Amino acid sequence: MRYSLTIPEVLFEGLVGHLFQTERVERAAYLLCRLVSGPGELRLLAREVIPVSDEETESSSRTHMIIASRSFLRAMKRANATRQAFVFVHSHPAGVPEQSRRDDEQEMMLFRTAHARIDGAPVHGSVVLSSPERPVGRVWLPNGSHVPIEAIRVVGNRLRTFRRGHIAEPNLGVYDRQIRAFGQNLQVELNQMRIGIVGAGGTGSAVGEQLARLGVGELLIADGQCLDTSNTTRVYGSSLAAAGRPKAEIQRDHITRMGFGTRVKVFHKDVTCRSVAEEFKLCDVIFGCTDDEWGRSLLTRLAIYYHVPVFDMGVKIDSNNGSIRSIQGRVTTLVAGAPCLFCRQRITIQGVRNESISALDPERAEEWRKEGYAPELAGPAPAVITFTSAVASSAVAELLHRLTGFMGSQRASSEVLHLFDQTTTRTTAGRVDADCFCQDRTKWGRGDVEPLLDTTWRPE
Repeated sequence: MRYSLTIPEVLFEGLVGHLFQTERVERAAYLLCRLVSGPGELRLLAREVIPVSDEETESSSRTHMIIASRSFLRAMKRANATRQAFVFVHSHPAGVPEQSRRDDEQEMMLFRTAHARIDGAPVHGSVVLSSPERPVGRVWLPNGSHVPIEAIRVVGNRLRTFRRGHIAEPNLGVYDRQIRAFGQNLQVELNQMRIGIVGAGGTGSAVGEQLARLGVGELLIADGQCLDTSNTTRVYGSSLAAAGRPKAEIQRDHITRMGFGTRVKVFHKDVTCRSVAEEFKLCDVIFGCTDDEWGRSLLTRLAIYYHVPVFDMGVKIDSNNGSIRSIQGRVTTLVAGAPCLFCRQRITIQGVRNESISALDPERAEEWRKEGYAPELAGPAPAVITFTSAVASSAVAELLHRLTGFMGSQRASSEVLHLFDQTTTRTTAGRVDADCFCQDRTKWGRGDVEPLLDTTWRPE
């Protein structure tokens, strides 16, 4: 079993600000986390930071700290009441990057108490930071043993992952030109990543093509449709002879033939199926390449509930009798705190309702249409490979920026707009809707709940 910890950037910055107010003494805080389990991994999702105040610190120096028991007992009581795991975090001197022998002794007693007082959490954890860029963690099991946390992710304007242990390097020679641009560290990180792609059409196949050639280690691809003849003009890896085959399988075969070693797992189902969403919740990032509002609404919830960043994209060609009025593309990044697709009115509750009813209960949907309560669902929209590929490239570039910051520290916009007919690209921060579910912090990192994502799922 692998263990990892994901922290929203806004919480991590507050945590670091508290721990490193001064370098003269150790400081501490508690993280309260929901747990997410999946095949081979248990992920802790940080939801709250509780600083240890000076009044709760009995003594401290650069190399030690004694905390009053009322401090951690209060935090454990809250963890138990909210059904969360307890994580103890403290700072270390720059030359002590990992837990010390003294930490071993004190934490053994601390987590024996945590397991006794907090019901339902199979693990708790500890993290030390010898600098803001060096978090090192471990989880404590009920039997008193501990296991390293292999990855600590910080998710926000930047995507940072601090990994521990042996990391296998890819064949760096193959990626020489990319390494000359971004350096070896990015190449190693890409090789460790598990990335989801929802939709294997024009944008999805272009994203998959680029991620495989960039050296991403694992791709999950979901699409419930089969290739139509009209799809072949913009779906990478397809051919006229492949018409009728599942799109996801075409992508798997195509990426495998490339020979870069990318592992590919595919699902001939839509993300509106619970079994697919269950698989995607443990991705590092997701690319939303579906054109339906129902699927986009679920990806929005995945981003908030599981702290998995989603790069959602769309292309709209407005034409009349072959005359172009406008060609627009966008890439919207979904993370906790940023305006979601509902806030930006890219999708609506009514649109999601109409699509879900049409899929789940066609007879009822037809009755609604006759009564004027639901409009006709849109038919196939215009699509051209030039523009689907350009938007896919923009989305992958957004991933590279958030991993490296190559667009500059001031670039923090969560949406990129491409107005192709105007030769214009612009970024927008957007405005949040204070009443939208995405601004309800009780939803951030909510993790596994029943039903999944607090929503109703289609039969499979």
